Amino acid sequence: CTDKTGTLTKNNIVLQKYINLKGEEDEYVLKCAYVNSKLSTGFKNLVDKAINVYGKEHNIDISDYSKIDEIPFDYTRKRASIVVQNKKEYSVIAKGALEEIIKVCDMALLDGKEVAISEKIEKDVEEKATNLAKQGMQVLALAIKHEYEGINKFNKEDEKDFTLIGLIAFLDPPKKDAIKTIQQLKDLGVTTKILTGDNKYATEAICSAVGIESKIILGIEIEKMTDEELEEEIEKVNVFARMNPLQKERVVALLKKNGHCVGYMGDGVNDAPALHSSDVAISVDDATDIAKESSDIILLEQNLEVVYNGVKE
Repeated sequence: CTDKTGTLTKNNIVLQKYINLKGEEDEYVLKCAYVNSKLSTGFKNLVDKAINVYGKEHNIDISDYSKIDEIPFDYTRKRASIVVQNKKEYSVIAKGALEEIIKVCDMALLDGKEVAISEKIEKDVEEKATNLAKQGMQVLALAIKHEYEGINKFNKEDEKDFTLIGLIAFLDPPKKDAIKTIQQLKDLGVTTKILTGDNKYATEAICSAVGIESKIILGIEIEKMTDEELEEEIEKVNVFARMNPLQKERVVALLKKNGHCVGYMGDGVNDAPALHSSDVAISVDDATDIAKESSDIILLEQNLEVVYNGVKE
């Protein structure tokens, strides 16, 4: 079992699009994304690094913004918020999964004006995000709210009354040799299953490019299944998307219960429970400390071929 980033893909996420709600390229959306990623002090994930690289290369000036407070990303909220001061104005900028950002928005920015968010606006934005995801892109949404009197204290209860402003999309191209290695593993009797936090469409596009054809189950569907139902389903399904850390661990534990010897390959904080639960926990040299500490084997290069050679040994 493996996450797709870095094993099926090149682990080189590049910012591709920054669009407003009408689908037009918009510097304001890019600037807000850059402020959120650059000024946050939490762990910088691949997406943050991609935004920061793009912002630096394109000389996006955010020198008049200073950070006041932040709520780092977590896997329950699936968003990160940062409170900033720009001259005398205070703002909160949120970045995260579209469905989680929409939940905290009551307004939308259209043609420079804030309007009440409607079902039509939500549907249009979801359609734009789906079209980008079908091209294999990872899509995040951005929202802002202006606090004119300043903020003394800020916590997740204050993540409400935002204005939805746009989408940013990233591409992490598939590895050319992944298709061959997955087949070689299969010839040895090893099935490769993908457990990712990414959305259904982007996952489908990458898996299809590397020859993993399977029905996709989402984390939200797994939540509704009993262990007995899931035990049966995981034998037939090889791709699991929009998974949180505990759902990944549950799949690994049930595969073991079904009598399989389970290897899990992951490099993020979100992979630690599944790594801990697996028979063989595999991480990589540049993984987070918690992933490496949870692992039996650390690969010096993030490559499925190394795993194939290890199985042969």
